[in-house]
Amino acid sequence: MEESALLGLARMIGFVALGVVALAVGTRMLSLTWRTREFPEAAIGVHILVLMLGYSVEFAGIEAAEEFGMFAVLLRGVGNLCYVIAILVYLLFTWRVFRPGSRVAAVVACSSILALVVGWSGEVFTSDFDFGSDRFRAPWFWMAFVPRLVCMSWAAGESLLEYRRARRRTRLGLSDPLVSNRFLLWGLAALSECLIYVVVMSGIIRGVPSDFLNGTTALVVSALGMSAAITILLAFLPPRSYRRWIESRHA
Repeated sequence: MEESALLGLARMIGFVALGVVALAVGTRMLSLTWRTREFPEAAIGVHILVLMLGYSVEFAGIEAAEEFGMFAVLLRGVGNLCYVIAILVYLLFTWRVFRPGSRVAAVVACSSILALVVGWSGEVFTSDFDFGSDRFRAPWFWMAFVPRLVCMSWAAGESLLEYRRARRRTRLGLSDPLVSNRFLLWGLAALSECLIYVVVMSGIIRGVPSDFLNGTTALVVSALGMSAAITILLAFLPPRSYRRWIESRHA
C-alpha cells in the first residue's frame, strides 16, 4: 500500500473512532440531561455532538470543494458555525462548573464568546472558509480561532487542577475514585483537543494550512483524535474492568 493511502487510512481510523465515541457519549449525556435537567450534562453532550458534526460537515466541504462549488462553501461555513456553538457551550460549562463566582472567569468566557461570534460573522462576508492564505491574513479567522485555544487550554487546566484536589480527597476516603479519575480523563481529552488546534495553527503559521490533512502531521492529528476518543470513552462509558481497576487502586 502506498504511503499516502496508509496516511489516509490512519486519518480515517482516528476520525471514525472519535465519531463513534462522540455519538455514544454525547447521546448518553443528553439522555442523562433528560432525567436530571442539569446544565453540565447538557453542555458536555452538546459540545461533543456539535463539535463532531462540525468536523464532518467541514471536511465534506473541503473534500468536495471542486464538485459542489458554492454548496461546499456552505458546508464549510456551517461546519465552522458548529465549532462556534460547541466552543461557546464549553466556555459556559467551564465557567459555571469550575469558576461560577469568578468575575475574571466570567470576563474570559464572555469575551471569548463575543470574539467567536464576531469572528465567524466576519468570515461569512469576507471568505469562503477555505484554507487559502488570504483567509488567514484577515483578523476574522483569528478572532474565531483563538477562543478555541483559550477554551480547551482553560478546560484542561481546570480539570487537571480539580483532579489534583479530588485525588487528595480520595486518599482520605472523602471522594469516589471514579469521579476523581473522570476529572483526569476529561482534562486529558481537552488537552488532546487543544493540541489539535495547536497543530493546525502551526501549519497556518508555516504557510501550509492544510498540512494537518496530509503527511505525517495527519498522523499526529489522528493520534490526538484517538487519545481524545479513548479518554472520553473511559470517562463516561468506562468498561467494568476499568472501573474495577480504578477502585482496586484505592481499596
